[in-house]
Amino acid sequence: MIAIEAIKFNHDTGSASHDALNLRRNATNFVTVPEWRRFICVNPEDSPAAYAVAPTHGKTITIQASFSSTDLALGQAEIRAEHRVKPQLVPFVSGSSGYVTLELIDPPVHERRVGLYDQTWEWEYRIPPHHEWKQFGITRHRFYVVLDVPTAPWQQAPYTAANTQLLWSDVLDYACRWAAGATTKDAAAGRVTHSVNALGPAVMTYDCPGGGGSNYSGGPFECSAFLQLLHGGVGNGIYVNCSDCATITSTFADALGCDLWQSQMGYGFDLNEMIAIGAATFQLACGFWTSFSYHEVAWEGACTQAEDVFDACLKVNGGPNPIGAPWVPLLPVDARFGTTGSGEYRDRLATPAPTGRPKCNPQPGTRQRRALV
Repeated sequence: MIAIEAIKFNHDTGSASHDALNLRRNATNFVTVPEWRRFICVNPEDSPAAYAVAPTHGKTITIQASFSSTDLALGQAEIRAEHRVKPQLVPFVSGSSGYVTLELIDPPVHERRVGLYDQTWEWEYRIPPHHEWKQFGITRHRFYVVLDVPTAPWQQAPYTAANTQLLWSDVLDYACRWAAGATTKDAAAGRVTHSVNALGPAVMTYDCPGGGGSNYSGGPFECSAFLQLLHGGVGNGIYVNCSDCATITSTFADALGCDLWQSQMGYGFDLNEMIAIGAATFQLACGFWTSFSYHEVAWEGACTQAEDVFDACLKVNGGPNPIGAPWVPLLPVDARFGTTGSGEYRDRLATPAPTGRPKCNPQPGTRQRRALV
């Protein structure tokens, strides 16, 4: 008798406090509202919605849904999705409810941690006041939970199909899994950093054959090509450099509401032995490079020596002596760049020689967030 026709999760595109974020799938495909439509949406990924922890904290989360009835004389019915949507008395006029606002029960964003949740909602109705609940439909949805409204290069406005910088669900499919369970921005950024580094060597590796060229970040971030690579396709190939790794790390972390930049250090400094992405043992970069002309990482704040870096491109020696045994692989995650002699990131990357650490200086003038294509 009753059917659910459509559900809007992002029903207020100017706010992120009581409904879903503005979302698109990727550079070419827009997420159309209503996100769930009868006969069209079957699998959870057909009906995506993203919510941010910070602006929704302590708020009531609502959706808007429309229902139909084959009984044109029906005046009202009480409707709910068991354990998901609170019961609501819904009026009908000539077999249609139009859109009504419904309140969610304990949505995933209330757990206050990064995650991806596929849910099945079982819809029920009853005729007031005392009839039994009857199931009339099942809907399936994919919910992404991020920590805050995504930072640049991601945008929430203008909310148009032409704005390719709106948050991508194809990116969240990875970022929310990589950082699953994180409750702080540093933890989320750290988990993304580890996940990007772990893509080597099976998915990508440092570009030793090409001399360390940028294959995904030479101009804008070629995120579509990188996603193709993650999906098992060709993308722009398996070879990456530090700029690629910094851009991937910061962009995927910033999709979760983190606040990282891509920024360089340099120039022309000598290196300690390291494990570059895709490599297995400590050695000079590519086995014989004694120096970097520059190095780029995901960086917090003003990208100075006082801020922390997240470097998915390489592991340094985390032992007590950065230039000797014991060789302890350490991925720089939330690591203070530091001053020369501080024993922090700078000392572990560059040699103590005059052509090492003294020339490995932050270059905050290079600080940027590459746009996505």
